Amino acid sequence: MEMKKLLGISTALLLSSMSLNAVAGAVYINFNAEYQEIDGFGAMNAPGWVNDLTSAQATKAFGNGDGQMGLSIMRMRIDPDPNQWYRQVPTAQIAYSYGAKLLATPWSPPAYMKTNNDVNNGGKLKKEHYWGYTNHLMDFTNYMAGKNTPIYALSIQNEPDWHPNYESCDWSGADFVNYLNDQGWRLDSSLKILAPESLGFNPALSDPILKDSVASSHVDIIGGHLYGVTPRNYPLALQKGKKLWMTEHYTDTDNANIWDKAMNVGLELHQSMVSNYSAYIWWYLRRSYGFLTEDGNISKRGYIMSQFSKFIRPGDVRIAATEVPESNVYVTAYKNRSGKLVVAVVNRTNSHKKLDFTLQNGTVGSMTKYVTSASKNVSYGGKYAVSNNRFTAYADPWAVMTFVSE
Repeated sequence: MEMKKLLGISTALLLSSMSLNAVAGAVYINFNAEYQEIDGFGAMNAPGWVNDLTSAQATKAFGNGDGQMGLSIMRMRIDPDPNQWYRQVPTAQIAYSYGAKLLATPWSPPAYMKTNNDVNNGGKLKKEHYWGYTNHLMDFTNYMAGKNTPIYALSIQNEPDWHPNYESCDWSGADFVNYLNDQGWRLDSSLKILAPESLGFNPALSDPILKDSVASSHVDIIGGHLYGVTPRNYPLALQKGKKLWMTEHYTDTDNANIWDKAMNVGLELHQSMVSNYSAYIWWYLRRSYGFLTEDGNISKRGYIMSQFSKFIRPGDVRIAATEVPESNVYVTAYKNRSGKLVVAVVNRTNSHKKLDFTLQNGTVGSMTKYVTSASKNVSYGGKYAVSNNRFTAYADPWAVMTFVSE
């Protein structure tokens, strides 16, 4: 399957003395200019395909204390065989206990419902089995609810535009419209319905849904993957009142602790946020290239994710910020309803970058910096006082930072 896709205040003062002549990049943050609400950051757990997480690993992933990642979404597979659903329960219970949202995705309907009578090798859902397929999906959500792991978001199909030799099913945009027009009313209204989870966020599959009033009324989230594409905005979905979730990607299969490769995750997270995605979900949570390595330790990729997931929490709202104050320096900003400010900075240069922050239509008392670099893992990086709605801070070279208000 995997081959298909490719410092305290003293520190701040020291840096200041080293950079007296540095030209600062200007970052303007406007509390009143709001964009998307954040639903969370997460990853996939796939017991049955790979070994389940241990309870300690699940706690490390979804807890938000010291040495934990603070993931807030867990994606899981709806096995076409209901006898295997029990595999999803243990880790889902732990994730949910920490407040994580649960996303359930089917890779294939049961074989008898398909034109090829096989859960593998594509094939299509037969129209005469639309009703039974809805029963199958609802049975899974009811099963999980009975295990105190209620599903938050339900997908209709994983990668309908990818035709591999493993578990899969082919859907076109018209197929989604036909199914939703016929069965959308039967999907549990307490669930957030997600579609179409295209391989490359292909609007050819989602535009037909959005342009059909009935089908669109039954979908809450437009989900997609990033294989072969970079994150991009989707105005039509936003115009229709839909959230955007990036529900699967991995940047490469190289070891997750190779720092230069890990930095690509930071850039993609930034790109996803400025593309108005409300969620970003990695592929396998524990893998040699995952957020946890096979020994259960947080990888460099995991620490980069933590710079976002630990501090940018569900319900926070992205607000306007100067996105590229200097070449290869990327900034996003977020607030919560009580006025807390979080600023994420990705510095893809090999030098310290001085940044002058100006806060508009709101302010905070001080900002604390946390850093992940080749030698640091979400490490304390100093505190910066805010005076007259301004503060100056330094972005470490080739690193990801988060500034969090006190």
